[in-house]
Amino acid sequence: MININKQPSKTVKAVGLISGGLDSSLAAKIVKDLGVDVTGVYFAMPWGCCDKTKAIEVAQKIGIKFIVLQLDERYLELVRKPKYGYGTAMNPCRDCRIHMFSRAAQYMRHIGADFVFTGEVIGQRPMSQMRESMRIIEEETGLKGKLLRPLCAQLLDPTEIEKQGLIDREKLLKINGRGRKEQLELAGQLDIPYNQPAGGCLLTDKNFAQRMKDTLDHGYRNFYETIALKWGRHFRFNKDIKVVLGRDSAENESLMRHAHPEDTIMQLTDNLGPTAILKADAPSTQTLAQVAGLIQRFSRYKDNETVEARYWLKKDKNQMRLIHSQKMDEQQIIALTI
Repeated sequence: MININKQPSKTVKAVGLISGGLDSSLAAKIVKDLGVDVTGVYFAMPWGCCDKTKAIEVAQKIGIKFIVLQLDERYLELVRKPKYGYGTAMNPCRDCRIHMFSRAAQYMRHIGADFVFTGEVIGQRPMSQMRESMRIIEEETGLKGKLLRPLCAQLLDPTEIEKQGLIDREKLLKINGRGRKEQLELAGQLDIPYNQPAGGCLLTDKNFAQRMKDTLDHGYRNFYETIALKWGRHFRFNKDIKVVLGRDSAENESLMRHAHPEDTIMQLTDNLGPTAILKADAPSTQTLAQVAGLIQRFSRYKDNETVEARYWLKKDKNQMRLIHSQKMDEQQIIALTI
């Protein structure tokens, strides 16, 4: 095993993308132990693909500075129209990397750092971590020669950072492929925390991707609303009417908290059932009755002839009204499900 504890003769500064996962944690530890002044950057997605708490824990354990950058409308626009296309679902992997690395590059320049590094491993991910994709990403972000991938650097052409002697190439690694055996062994030796390799980007999940596509195609209003796509049951009545039902009390609370001010919130009068978020302008009495019927179907009262529900605009709970449900059959509900 290489010795990564010897310090370089000159202190340099770097910005590293930190997710809290295995590879980025290792990359940060390796670069830090080479005597580099490291700032970890965590990109916060609204739908929470990675665990920020774990990323903070890693940064504290390694002893590096840490900041959070929030992804915003610019990110959602590339999800809508990615230059380099999608992966298996609605995941714009190359465009995503380009966006994050570009913002990391801006921060690098802002603090006067020398380079950006990531935990990428060549051959690990088919869209973004193949040799040609890595080259494109580096060029598109303006980081040519300043983007270091310490886990697989010896399998790539030397960066300007290595050529200038700011980083000793011989102390970098040559890991490749999708296996994680080498990384797991190294993490044990270095005693660093990390998230177990699992989960990943929700945009690769076909159900979540379908909800995202539906939102972008119909009625998208602000970036904040996309957080709620990971919760509940989603139903599309038509291009102007959508309903989301919580599956439990925690989801009910989360959906209400993230509802748009113009959304209608509906609950059974005894609140023994899911909360519904109705996204529609001036919904008709029939629509309101049908939404109450959806709530009824997923409550203890599904066999009742009708139930009473209360509803109000998110922005004005003082104007609460009542409605009786219009019972919906299973085929209707299946047809509406996103």
